[in-house]
Amino acid sequence: MKHSFILTAIVIGSFISIYQSVSLNVSLPGFITIFQTDLATVQWLMTGFTLATGMIAPLCGYLGNRFGTCELFLFSITGLMISSILCASAWNIGSLIVFRIIQGVFCGVIQPVTLTVIYQMLPEHKHSMALGLWSASSVLGPALAPTISGWLQVWNWPLIFLVIIPFGLTALIFGWISLERKIDSSKVSFDGKGMIGILFSSLTLLVLFSNLHEWGILSGKSIVCLITGFIFLVHFIWRGIRVKEPLLELRLFTNKIFALSTAISVILISSLFTGIYFIPLYLLEIHQMTAAEVGILLLPPALSMAVATTVSSKYYEKVGPKLLILTGTLFLLIATWKFSQLTIESAPATVMLWMTFRYIGLGLSMNATINIGMNAVPTNLAGDAASLLNWARQITGAMSIGMFTSFFYTRIALYETEHTISSVAYVKGLNDVFIAATILTCLSIPFSLLLYRKKDIQKGKMIEADIQKSG
Repeated sequence: MKHSFILTAIVIGSFISIYQSVSLNVSLPGFITIFQTDLATVQWLMTGFTLATGMIAPLCGYLGNRFGTCELFLFSITGLMISSILCASAWNIGSLIVFRIIQGVFCGVIQPVTLTVIYQMLPEHKHSMALGLWSASSVLGPALAPTISGWLQVWNWPLIFLVIIPFGLTALIFGWISLERKIDSSKVSFDGKGMIGILFSSLTLLVLFSNLHEWGILSGKSIVCLITGFIFLVHFIWRGIRVKEPLLELRLFTNKIFALSTAISVILISSLFTGIYFIPLYLLEIHQMTAAEVGILLLPPALSMAVATTVSSKYYEKVGPKLLILTGTLFLLIATWKFSQLTIESAPATVMLWMTFRYIGLGLSMNATINIGMNAVPTNLAGDAASLLNWARQITGAMSIGMFTSFFYTRIALYETEHTISSVAYVKGLNDVFIAATILTCLSIPFSLLLYRKKDIQKGKMIEADIQKSG
């Protein structure tokens, strides 16, 4: 019963955090009319949120060790509900942006803390099943959010944020009842210099890649941000491998399994974000579909990802992670390549079909990738591993959108000199984006082939003996 309560709490918590992360993906343009503003300002509803989630992620391991995983979970769920109420109460675009940034802080905490709970508070034989449910709940957010938010925006936009309140209360109650209140007092040292390094590097790099398409890669602002971010990042890495208790345990990368799984994970997350961001744009701009129509069209593909995640969890122990990852990558590669051949005449049903293929591939591979990496890490380092993994995923996801967006607009500018019809240039720019995404996805194949077989996974934990923690 206790384990069921824990699963209920973390699954619901994961769902509502991801829901709020993607709830504005297709409804973002609607706020231009609602608040009588422009697209550049409205985009900060996503940019500010992404910056907040990326900057808080490195702190999650320390906060969990300092205040307790249970306490951090309860606090973040409470904070998410309060910030959602504030978003619903926004009186202008400025206030909504501020409240979305606050909301991003709490959403950025919930994902790593729920992943930590799986590996710290559940028995090992339940990890695969729990991770499958956690992953399924994570993809239900992208599945349902566009449909729900697109409809709610037309009817009553504050409900986009208020709809998660009942779920938040449920997660809070189940978490309060079941989660263990245990603090590892041996891990409370705070690496302030490391915090400065990771915050400034994350901030400058996220700002750079969020504005790259506007500034240009060789502009003064881009070069300053790149140099500044690189200097702070090098400083952070230098401290991370030398101090006894770093903010992020970078020495986990000496574990080959964890390092490879993280590399595969960030590649997959880049591919995921490419589809989530650019396919709705294609449907909105080329086929002139409404936000609600796009949400409905993409609902079956996203639900297929939830099913594929469940299948991956069920057969993880039977077939091993390598086969699941390679099979999923194959599905993903085929579908991503097909999107590089989109035309103005491509039917929405065709888009739905290949999105289904993409999501099946991501569902099969993503769950197995996270599971093999986290299983290779000892329980006492699960919080550090979850923080490191989620930070890498958050930063990579945000930067990949920035890089692909910049590449997209660069290609559009090139094709507009050749075509008089702007929609043709738009689609050809999208084609090039998905060609680049296909090449990027191919990089996950050699990493997958280097993974240990299932029976060798436990050997990876021996590497962690070199990572010394105080106490």
